[in-house]
Amino acid sequence: MLALVAVLPLAVPVRALDFTPQETWRALEGVRVPVLMFSDPTGKIRYQPPGNWNFSGSGPTLALYPPDSTGAFMKLLVLGHAPGMAEITALPADDLVKWCQNYLAADAQDVKLVIENPSPFLLNGKPCREFVFEYKSAGQRFQTSVAVLDWNEREHLAVVITALSTDFKTVHDAGTSSLFSWSLRKTENAAGTPAPAAPSSTPAAPGPTPIKAVNR
Repeated sequence: MLALVAVLPLAVPVRALDFTPQETWRALEGVRVPVLMFSDPTGKIRYQPPGNWNFSGSGPTLALYPPDSTGAFMKLLVLGHAPGMAEITALPADDLVKWCQNYLAADAQDVKLVIENPSPFLLNGKPCREFVFEYKSAGQRFQTSVAVLDWNEREHLAVVITALSTDFKTVHDAGTSSLFSWSLRKTENAAGTPAPAAPSSTPAAPGPTPIKAVNR
């Protein structure tokens, strides 16, 4: 079995996708719909978040919060890794399950794996693997999904969705559906653009996401 340490991203220079949002709009049947733009060394990414969700982003992290759902959130995370690493989507399930549990609440108890979804969404045509967990935190039942994919030769992406068990399907379906709006428009000179250094906030390893610490 592959050692878990081989799965963890490293703090190394990467061709960094930047989740600092640039807000714009598009017209849909006469209605202005908010659209977020992100910078990537290969071009510009356009993403339409779920309706009425609040959002904030900077560098390697984009956080989104659904209205009227206590403790619920969705996070997109850029995780840098050393070149030549095996594709994260090809790693053994047991290793990925252990790795994904870093994104559960810090006080998570009675953790159980509910399901592994082979690829509930694609980003720029790239498949993912998603693991859904249920657990107890602060006296309540929560569910968290963690999806991972290989963005490029130096970056993984993780999509983490957390909500009370009673709200999880609604929140998860809305968050996952929004990812189908993701599109990358490549720039002509992207291949000749020098690779920028990774943001200093890129974690050396994935850290826990305590539910109590979530602020809207």
